[in-house]
Amino acid sequence: MKLRASLLLLLALAATTFALASETAPASPADLVGSWSLAPVQNEEAASGPGSITLVLTFDQGKLAGVAIVPLQNGEKRWPLVNPTFDGKTFSFQVDNGESLLAGEMKLVNGKFEGRWSSGGGEEAGRLTMRRKAS
Repeated sequence: MKLRASLLLLLALAATTFALASETAPASPADLVGSWSLAPVQNEEAASGPGSITLVLTFDQGKLAGVAIVPLQNGEKRWPLVNPTFDGKTFSFQVDNGESLLAGEMKLVNGKFEGRWSSGGGEEAGRLTMRRKAS
């Protein structure tokens, strides 16, 4: 009976360790590959619209790349990321929405990214958070 309980405890510990390992914080640009939910806030109000912005990040030939997917009522808009970078702590990117160049810079805090965004001319700015989407 003690052997069975010990085995169950060992299995539970192994499963917990595996789950924690799969949720480790990104340390390199390649670790950012995947889909992320981006939540901009301007003037303490969350962005309005049919849903959150999705960033799809890729890593190809040693460079981070990606696209911002903005949901619209009649589909979606896709804006390529301009010069996305990640140094292990700070994720920075720009996106051209057709009207201005928007810039975001976020630091990794407790498993999610938090920071600021601003428009190219600085007329608009706000807070920004980003979390990995469940796979």
